[in-house]
Amino acid sequence: MYIKPIYYWFLLFATTSLAYQLVQDTIRPNYNGDNEIIIYLLGIAPNFFPAIGIPALFIILIPEISQSKTNIWLSKSKHITTIIISLIGLLSWEFVQILTPSGRFDWNDILWTCIGSLIFYFIWMISPERYKQ
Repeated sequence: MYIKPIYYWFLLFATTSLAYQLVQDTIRPNYNGDNEIIIYLLGIAPNFFPAIGIPALFIILIPEISQSKTNIWLSKSKHITTIIISLIGLLSWEFVQILTPSGRFDWNDILWTCIGSLIFYFIWMISPERYKQ
């Protein structure tokens, strides 16, 4: 079954966005258990899922924004470009929380943001070539 590349990447973005919303708005506020592993996973999930989904969204947007087919960073290495852009944004947001009174800075969030980016990279590597165009 063949789907258009834009739908392939949008499906990844949508899936991770739904997972983020589900964890952030439903599961975390309603979890009353004391299992430390589940508490930890619920704590890092809002950083992990966007680190996978945001690059997928940029895979769709970068070719639309940039009409340059000669720029290697925007054509052949767009997956690296998208990872860098999303990491800058997500990690900046984490560090800004140091300065806000209600913010919660956590090194685990930074770690899982980087792991999420690596997961996106592996998804890119195993994706069929036709979806990387």
